[in-house]
Amino acid sequence: MSKALLVVDVQNDFYSGGALAVPEADKINPKINSLLVKDEYKKVIGTQDWHPKNHKSFASTHDKEPFSEYEAEGIGPILWPDHCVQQTKGAKFNNEIYTKNFDLIIRKGYNPEIDSYSAFQENDGTSLGLAFYLKGLNIDEVDIVGLALDVCVKYTAEDALKNGFETNIILEGSKGIEQDSNKFKEILNNMKEKGINIKE
Repeated sequence: MSKALLVVDVQNDFYSGGALAVPEADKINPKINSLLVKDEYKKVIGTQDWHPKNHKSFASTHDKEPFSEYEAEGIGPILWPDHCVQQTKGAKFNNEIYTKNFDLIIRKGYNPEIDSYSAFQENDGTSLGLAFYLKGLNIDEVDIVGLALDVCVKYTAEDALKNGFETNIILEGSKGIEQDSNKFKEILNNMKEKGINIKE
């Protein structure tokens, strides 16, 4: 099999001190870097949340509190704090990650009207071209790491599966927002039931 590594949203705003920090996010960096220097991947793709100011997914755009419930086409089910705004420090990759090993960077969430959790498509279904890129290189398996496991990593994995790729999430290289251990197990079990491989 020919494999690719997808490194999802390892950006400053998702690390300690960032606008939408994932608990213990820095602990995934050694595992990710160990994968980035391996020879087993035909391609390494990094993804980057790349929101304009006043993005519709931001609570501030609607004069609401972060994490308020909100549903519209391509937005929701909750509103987020302002994060990963284009050209800001928060949108930059964490400086510990060996980003020089990325072959391709996919920026997502740049349409002000639509959010994009997955590396494969925006939340309204618009393709971001990743599936075509990988299939064009005869890649049939993906390993996925990054942030956050229960949002963008999960949606990326589900879409990888839908596009016909053997799909693996490497737990040591990803952290989730959900801190309730039972709810977190439920999230992982739900992904396993869909056919996603959860690996240590």
